[in-house]
Amino acid sequence: MPKDTFFNLNKEKQEKIMRTAVSEFSNNGFENANIGNIAKNASVAKGSMYQYFENKKELFLFSLQWSLELVMNKYGKYLVLTDDNINIFDYLYESSKDVWSQINDEREVIIFIQDVFLGKYNHLTNESMKYIMKVSDEYILKIVQDGKRNGSIRTDIDDEIIALFITGVSMKIKERMMNRARAAGEDIVDESFGVVEKDIKSMIELLKNGLGTKL
Repeated sequence: MPKDTFFNLNKEKQEKIMRTAVSEFSNNGFENANIGNIAKNASVAKGSMYQYFENKKELFLFSLQWSLELVMNKYGKYLVLTDDNINIFDYLYESSKDVWSQINDEREVIIFIQDVFLGKYNHLTNESMKYIMKVSDEYILKIVQDGKRNGSIRTDIDDEIIALFITGVSMKIKERMMNRARAAGEDIVDESFGVVEKDIKSMIELLKNGLGTKL
């Protein structure tokens, strides 16, 4: 975590530093990323960066945390069930469609998260994935609980077992979509919803058949 001096900055300055850091890591990787460049492009003194962060690794890991929080805060409203009359599986499809139409707004941040997910940052991957999985697990467990509450998801299976199943399926589908985009010379944000829709529908249908109640 950054030092208190970072959090004493106003929100706009914090965001500028973090967006600049994400850009530097995305463009140059971890090893070649330069804190001096980040400081210069964020309009702060290089020495100040070490008053905010202990070292480059801490800055990188917080860049990931900040990116995930930004995405969840911006798009999280599409991922929370607000109508108990809606089947959770139908809602997952519709919310995926809504989010997909807007992810280009945060293109660089999404690509940074994608690169972490696909192992671009080598020795930092395991440590980075721990935080990604923490955020994912909290979100998926909430989906399971909402689905059980409104009768969409079976209640005879433990919440955490269901969450593990959903995590496993969704992670492999995401990896498939990201790798397919990369093989085509693109990033996941470059693909239209129509390109990924079949995979998303297949995943949701699989989840529905295994976890859904038989109405």
